[in-house]
Amino acid sequence: MRITNFRLIETRGKSALDTEYIAEVDVQEGAMFWKKQRTRKVRREYAGLWHFVDSGEFTPLFIVETLARAWTAQTGQKT
Repeated sequence: MRITNFRLIETRGKSALDTEYIAEVDVQEGAMFWKKQRTRKVRREYAGLWHFVDSGEFTPLFIVETLARAWTAQTGQKT
């Protein structure tokens, strides 16, 4: 599984303790000629880890956390 292209879509919440971040990432699965790429939504609550919205599984190996940090550095939007 290869995860790329983090895009922050929405930030919900009124205070820091109930903030929820929703983003999209491109996920590439498969090998060689059977590769499939699709866009999946991920979400994170305050002090939580990123997880996929459709399955509830946590994202592997802190990849999305790293992409979110890069997004914050480039755009200034907090993730």
